[in-house]
Amino acid sequence: MLYRCLLLLGVFSTGLAVNVTSIGNCPQLSPRKQPAADVTDLRIDDIKVVSAMGDSIMAGFAMMGVNAEGTGMWNISAFTEYRGKAYAMGGDEGAVTVAQFIKNYSPNLQGESLGHHILEYCQDTLCFPYQYRPNEDVLDGAQTGAMAKNLDHELDYLIPRMKEIKEIDFDNDWKLFTIQIGSKVKGYEETKGRLNTIGLGNCSDHKGDVTVEKYSGYVEAAIQRIQKEIPRTLVNLLGTFRVSQVFPLSAAHPEYCREKDNNTATIRNAKECDCHLAGEYATMDELSKGYNTQLQAIAEKYKPTKGGTFGVIYQPMNIDIAAFPIDMLSNMDCFHPSLKAHEWIAKVVWNNLFIPSSYKPQVFNYSPDQTIYCPTGSDRVVTS
Repeated sequence: MLYRCLLLLGVFSTGLAVNVTSIGNCPQLSPRKQPAADVTDLRIDDIKVVSAMGDSIMAGFAMMGVNAEGTGMWNISAFTEYRGKAYAMGGDEGAVTVAQFIKNYSPNLQGESLGHHILEYCQDTLCFPYQYRPNEDVLDGAQTGAMAKNLDHELDYLIPRMKEIKEIDFDNDWKLFTIQIGSKVKGYEETKGRLNTIGLGNCSDHKGDVTVEKYSGYVEAAIQRIQKEIPRTLVNLLGTFRVSQVFPLSAAHPEYCREKDNNTATIRNAKECDCHLAGEYATMDELSKGYNTQLQAIAEKYKPTKGGTFGVIYQPMNIDIAAFPIDMLSNMDCFHPSLKAHEWIAKVVWNNLFIPSSYKPQVFNYSPDQTIYCPTGSDRVVTS
């Protein structure tokens, strides 16, 4: 489906559309004769700054897995965020990320995250101060464990950090701001009357802060703050993943997921949340669906308009995780995406930037041969 969409882009574009396996093989764009007129007229090389918010997935947590034959869970990689390779913001040399794809066309791009470090933890009201590492995180404000209510905390770091980078013309540079939050929510426990999120330990009661209504309110409040405080910004709002699918997938691969005593309940993703039981999957999926419905409504409310300098676009992320090869998951917990998954997701998110809403795939299926779309001079980041 995605391939057919990209072929259609070739028909719609005045130039010849190309799909490649490496962004470096894309033809370069001729410089624009006129700057972007507004937020609906952005070519990819108009983007000068990238920024992002989210949770452990956006931070690249645990993507390199652990050495189960050696130090196992005490391997430092089990507690590490590989921000320089995270799908949206990674800026490490050779990284397969959306930021690096943009940099191919905008070589002075600012904001990409670099390298790796011990995780930064923030969840609910437990957000330790002074965790950010500005030289590595740069403009990736995501923190492991973060909930939608913590987006304001992330903005408290990002806005002043963006202003202090001397290479950024804060008032005039166009910015692409990616947000993905909520994929770690696991479900609603009917008998306990609470919603649960997966953290570093067991499911915990957040007193309704992850209901669809509360989630939507927190996300919209963050959008409003960006609109008010960060000029010339296009927000790329990504849908949540259907993470209930990781549990049967991991149960089918106990050796990779490091079960103990022939008991799949010992796989770490099962320990992390008591909402993983088969009977809870439908409820988990319904919650994710509710989140995505609200995200679409927010994007519609703040959609880019002619003459405007701000807007929000929604990108569906309905990935068929059930059909993943198991090494798309980190063997640390068989929940977080591996490096292989981050690289594939980066291609999907990038391609989606150039597909009109009515042609975006309803489901994304993994392919080892996933290609990268090469935008033409007439292509714009799609805002409708």
